[in-house]
Amino acid sequence: MRFARAQALAGALTLLLCSASPAASGEPARVVLVRPGAADPSISEALIRIRGELVADGFDVEVLDAQSASAPRPTMDDAGQQAGSAALIGLFLAPDGQAAELWVVDPRTHETLVRRIDTRGEAREHIVEVLAVRAVELLRASLLELLMSSQRSAAPAPAAAPPPSKVSQQVPRQAERPRVYASRRSMWGVELGGGLLATPGGIGPALLLVARLRFSPLGPSGPLEARLSFAGLGTAPRVVGPQGSATVQQRFGLVELAALPWPELRLRPRFSVGLGALHVAVDGEASWPYRGVHSAQWAFAADAGAGVELGIVKRLDVVAEAHALVAHPYPVVRFVETEAARGARPALLGSLSLVGWL
Repeated sequence: MRFARAQALAGALTLLLCSASPAASGEPARVVLVRPGAADPSISEALIRIRGELVADGFDVEVLDAQSASAPRPTMDDAGQQAGSAALIGLFLAPDGQAAELWVVDPRTHETLVRRIDTRGEAREHIVEVLAVRAVELLRASLLELLMSSQRSAAPAPAAAPPPSKVSQQVPRQAERPRVYASRRSMWGVELGGGLLATPGGIGPALLLVARLRFSPLGPSGPLEARLSFAGLGTAPRVVGPQGSATVQQRFGLVELAALPWPELRLRPRFSVGLGALHVAVDGEASWPYRGVHSAQWAFAADAGAGVELGIVKRLDVVAEAHALVAHPYPVVRFVETEAARGARPALLGSLSLVGWL
C-alpha cells in the first residue's frame, strides 16, 4: 500500500512540475523543502524523512533554510523568491506543539494549499513518524488538487500581473494512524540471540549466547546507536595436541557504537565498531608423564561488524550481523612447548538475534 501511495505522489508531483515548466520534462523534477529558521527538531527530522521519500521516487530535492523563524506565509514567500520555478513544500509546528501545518505552493499559479496535521494524543516519541507519514499522505492529496487547478487555468489569457496567491485552509479528518514498521519505538532496546565464534586455522567454532543493551542518544529514529554487548556461556571447543587435549571457553564484552545510515527503512543496514575485553579459559588433559593444567587469560579486544536489521512487528526487530574480533595479546593453546592453536587472530562471529524496544 505504501508503494502505491508513493507512486501516486510521484505521478502527481511530476505532472504538476512539468505543467509549470515544460523544459523540465527531460530532467528530474525539482522540489524545494522549506525548513523554518530555528525549527523544532521534530520538524527537521520529519522533513528529512519526506526528502527521503521524494528522492527515492527520483526527484531532485533541495532543502532551503529560511532566514528567520517568521510566520509560515512570509517564510514561504521569501523561499519562493529563492526557489525559482521549483515546487515549494513547507512544514511548520504550531506554537502549542499540538499540530503542524503542511504548505504546498504551485510555482506557476502561486496557489497555496495549507493542510493541518493534528498530533494531539500522540506520544512524544511518535511525533516525528506521525508528522512524516501524514505529511506524505496530505502532500499526495494537495499535489493532485493543485494539478487539477493548474490544468483548469492552463487556457491562454491576456498578459497580466501574476494572480494574487490563494490560500485554501483545509483540516482533514483524523485518519487512522499509519503503520510504520521501520521506526524504533524507544531510545532503549534489549537484544538476545545466539552466535557462532571461530578463529580460522585456530580454535574451533563455539556456539555462544549473545546479549546486548541498546541506547539511541539522538532519539528513537536517530542514525547513531550505542550498545553494551556480551557473548559467552556457550560450548567449549576441544583442541588436540601430541601430548594431550584441552577444552577452551571464550567470552567477551564490548562497548560499541553503531551507525544506521537509513534508519527509516524497514530493512536497514548497520555498521559498528567496539572496544572491550576477551576472556579465555583453558582446561588441559595431558598424557603421562605430563600433567594437565587450568589457565585463564584476559586480553584487550577490538571489533568491527556489519549487518542488517528488519522490523517485523511493532517493537520487535530481527538482526543478523557478522563481526571480526582481534585480541592483544591473542590467546595461545600450548602442549609443553608445542603451539596447538591460536585465538582471535582474528576471530569471526556470526549472530542472529531479536531486539525488543522498551
